[in-house]
Amino acid sequence: MPGGPTGTRAAAFISAAMIAHQVAGKAARDALFLTSFDVSSLPPVMAIAAVLSLAAALWMSRLLTRYSPEVMLPVLFGASTLGLIGEWALGFVSPAATAIAVYLHMAVFGPLLMTAFWSLINERFDPHTARRAVGRIAIGGTAGGVLGALMAWQAASIIALPTLVLVLAGIHGACLLGSMLLRVRVLEAENTPQVREVRPGRSSAFQLLRRETYLRNLAMLVALGSAMSALLDYLFSRQAAANFAGGEQLLTFFSLFWLAVAVTSLVIQLTLGQRALAKLGLAANIVILPGIIIAGGFVGVVAPGFLATSVLRGAEAVERNTLFRSAYELLYTPLSEGQKRSIKAQIDIGFDRLGTVLASGFVLLVLALSAAHVESYLFGALVVLGFATLPVVRRLHQGYVTALEHGLRDGATKLALPSLANQESTSEETAEHLERENLIQRVELLRPRHDPTHSVAEPGQGAGPAVNALEDPRAFPDGRELLTGDPEATALVLKTMPVASVKAVAPFLILLLAHKRLHVEALDALCRAASGVTGQLIDAMLDPSMDFVVRRRVPYALAACRSQRAADGLLLGIGDDRFEVRYACGRALMKLSEANPSIMISRQKIVQAILIEVDLKSPGASLPEFEADLSSIEEATAAVDDLLARDRVERTLEHVFTILGLHLEREPMRMAYRALRHPDVRHRGTALEYLQTILPHDLRDAVWPLVGALAPLPAARSAREILADLLRATVVQAKQGGQRD
Repeated sequence: MPGGPTGTRAAAFISAAMIAHQVAGKAARDALFLTSFDVSSLPPVMAIAAVLSLAAALWMSRLLTRYSPEVMLPVLFGASTLGLIGEWALGFVSPAATAIAVYLHMAVFGPLLMTAFWSLINERFDPHTARRAVGRIAIGGTAGGVLGALMAWQAASIIALPTLVLVLAGIHGACLLGSMLLRVRVLEAENTPQVREVRPGRSSAFQLLRRETYLRNLAMLVALGSAMSALLDYLFSRQAAANFAGGEQLLTFFSLFWLAVAVTSLVIQLTLGQRALAKLGLAANIVILPGIIIAGGFVGVVAPGFLATSVLRGAEAVERNTLFRSAYELLYTPLSEGQKRSIKAQIDIGFDRLGTVLASGFVLLVLALSAAHVESYLFGALVVLGFATLPVVRRLHQGYVTALEHGLRDGATKLALPSLANQESTSEETAEHLERENLIQRVELLRPRHDPTHSVAEPGQGAGPAVNALEDPRAFPDGRELLTGDPEATALVLKTMPVASVKAVAPFLILLLAHKRLHVEALDALCRAASGVTGQLIDAMLDPSMDFVVRRRVPYALAACRSQRAADGLLLGIGDDRFEVRYACGRALMKLSEANPSIMISRQKIVQAILIEVDLKSPGASLPEFEADLSSIEEATAAVDDLLARDRVERTLEHVFTILGLHLEREPMRMAYRALRHPDVRHRGTALEYLQTILPHDLRDAVWPLVGALAPLPAARSAREILADLLRATVVQAKQGGQRD
């Protein structure tokens, strides 16, 4: 996170101390309350605590918007520390009052602190980096859970129960110091150019909820989850009170129970936490929770009792503290900072307490109507709530992808990078295509004539069968009118040639694609009749003995065919040995599929095409800047090779995203490609998170070696820029050649 390793360690320390406080505090809270009151008094107190927490959420939302999380977090820790000290002192006067005060304190300050802390964390990370950072911070939290449970267990036999409240105050005092250090690191990070200015949201929380379906689904998830947790809490406390007597026994049981939960959580977080987030995705990590509730609820309906209740309560707590918590916090990362500050406290606390109030009311209703079968009814209600959560999770996944797309779109307005096969900018694309044609020809002209890779030449230079055929009209008497020595006359013939005539002389037109002055007219003519000569075009493109310049220009004619046959031929072309052929086939496939949406593109071919680029390009490869001293022909040629290699690195990524756009939504792919090349880490992180979320596993595994690093990808240079350097190299070479002559 911003602030470097020290800031990350401070965040992990605070997370560990907070969860230790939460676990030990729950054990102390339950033991204190059940020592002073009957379990039947629990639902009303739960409802009162929920109402107070809801009011605190409204207050907290306004404060976060006004002062920011890094300011509010130390204030809340300080207030909690002082409050716990006062509650400990109150125990000397009225233990019952202390029990109620501690219960309400945990209900109010626990969610407030958790919300402020995670608001600070997910404001400081882009969505992709947050996956790793949240996992590390969550490990600290689960370790803190183990320490908290051990502390409560040992305290049961060492110190008096009320004294544990003073220990809890000391933990929050340590958190106060950690939060102050974390704030210093955040302020240092805000002086760096990577951190964007935060503008408070203009809409209130209620306006955001009315307007944003994604936020409403988040609120529903929290409310349903808190209702299930409240029902489980009551069932668990009811069974504990029935099986244990006295404050010391209850504290020992709760301490050992939460110790087992904490140890299990730590093991899962260490072994599965990061892997589950990376491989399963957010929705899968979240849906495990209602799945556990549904399975355990059915068991409880059939065989209610202490064992079924304890196992379900423990499994729910483990999942909520590990995979669910990590995935849930990431759901906020695509939102703007202003939106997070306006709405997060309302959802995390307000809707959490709303679910608790509704669950408490349901418990009171069941107790009043059928006290004898209360457990069966409550387990049945858990099953219903679990099933109700499943469609909410599905909608949240869709909303998360949409939120990432909105983030890409907002970032795209700030970028001024070349578009990815943008078919709406035809004139710009045509200019770029012509510049690249000129670029490649310049490269070939600068190469030594004995270079075995030489494949593009002007007529008369004896470079390949196509060019040689054009220079020898006697070899093709039927095409003599096309092979006249007057290029202007030939161009006029090509422009006015009817489709039937184009089909008749298609082999000659394909060869003319290698002609420097006539290839544009030849390509236009072939495009007019492409549907009638598709097979000839495909054969020429795939023929390794055909001139390279012909093969890389044929795909632009195939793009005009609008047929599945042409698409199948181009799919073969994206596996060619020459990159320029693969690149041209990818762009042609994009044009063809946009013109004819019924075209079928094989997923297997897409994966194979990406794997070709992965094999030929090392991930994260960087090339030196063009700084050659062009004082000799040899150095000029080396500089040309460097420029061509750099262009290849840049175009490879463009080609990969073009291929991805054949299978997925194209505009988000274009925006992700632009964002990956932007220096702002948050834009790149949003793009990586979007790709990791929406790409199927086979495509993600194929493309990730090329884009998985968060470092900015090479900034693309247009063909015009590269050509300018090549012209400079050409001048130097000409001067050197003149001096030698």
